[in-house]
Amino acid sequence: MNSIDQMLAYQIAAGHFPGALVHVERGGKLVSRQAAGVIGPDSDISMHEGMLFRVASLTKPVVTVAALTLVDDGRLDLDVAIGEFLPSFSNPRMKSGARPERAPTVRDLMRHTSGLAYAWEVQDPDLRDALLKSPLAHMPGITTESFVASLAGIPLAAQPGTTFRYGYSTDVLGCIVEKVVGVPLRDLLRTRVFEPLGMHDTGFEVPSSKHALLASAHAHDQAWHAAVPRYGIRMPGKAWMDSGGGGLVSTIVDYAAFARMLANGGRVGKQRLVSAGLFSEMCRNQLPAGVDGPSAYCGSGFGFGLGLAVRLDWGPAAMPCTAGELLWSGISGTAMFVQPAEQWFALMFSCNLTTRMMVRMEFRRAAARL
Repeated sequence: MNSIDQMLAYQIAAGHFPGALVHVERGGKLVSRQAAGVIGPDSDISMHEGMLFRVASLTKPVVTVAALTLVDDGRLDLDVAIGEFLPSFSNPRMKSGARPERAPTVRDLMRHTSGLAYAWEVQDPDLRDALLKSPLAHMPGITTESFVASLAGIPLAAQPGTTFRYGYSTDVLGCIVEKVVGVPLRDLLRTRVFEPLGMHDTGFEVPSSKHALLASAHAHDQAWHAAVPRYGIRMPGKAWMDSGGGGLVSTIVDYAAFARMLANGGRVGKQRLVSAGLFSEMCRNQLPAGVDGPSAYCGSGFGFGLGLAVRLDWGPAAMPCTAGELLWSGISGTAMFVQPAEQWFALMFSCNLTTRMMVRMEFRRAAARL
């Protein structure tokens, strides 16, 4: 029994999730591909690679890459104010009513320094309450227009460019790329990312014929059941938004194709999905000096590039990540680690919200021992 087998066996026995999938590659060669447990808490069907997972915030790197292809094409600029594309954001305000020192930009969206934070990232109780009571709390069951109007009407949680505040930035980025290209986000992702990578089972909506393939969490993981299942299945008669911040459903096979592209420096075979220059921008810490990074999500020792956290070349860390390693994860229990210098990546897909942070760190430690 190797380190991954041991880790999965413990997590399942501890009741953290019913089952999980793991995929690890180095230098284009498979290191580990494992399935453990069952597909759901009330099922006796063994976990398998055909299962669909709501990947939550692992949607964000995909949307960021799609946006970067537009930057490569000259149709989008990283340092343009977001109000140039979405007029509702052309007059942002702080809680005091004053204008911010500068407007949030596309780059701010990609590195989460826009001030457009999730409620749990907001310290001010009035702003937090406004977010919790807004239509944003019903995503993805709102229209894009309602999302933009609601978010733009709430004061920024921080001065743009000064503070890492995880939040709705990538959803706004998805709205911008829809505006630039003139097609729904799902169509842009299909042509710019999914088709080039052969990701045939990834999208925002799961057809009814495949609902039985959606993996699920234990009933006692009540936080998962309260937040996650509304994604992926559109309810008849209800509004819908393609959530660029957390709406994708995928298989581990599909998402491995995306991680492999990152591990290969933005290339798909011999073709580039993202230019060398922009891929380099993705992989460097974009946070200004003195700006705290995503320590609440991956521990200390990380900055943030464009769409992904980046392991710094200094400082302690809770996981054995090497300098330049890219990573992010989903609140639903998904996790990705990529080291382009070694053409290495590791994925774990599970349904687990309550103990997800501990599990992803244990997974990274187990992957280091392979």
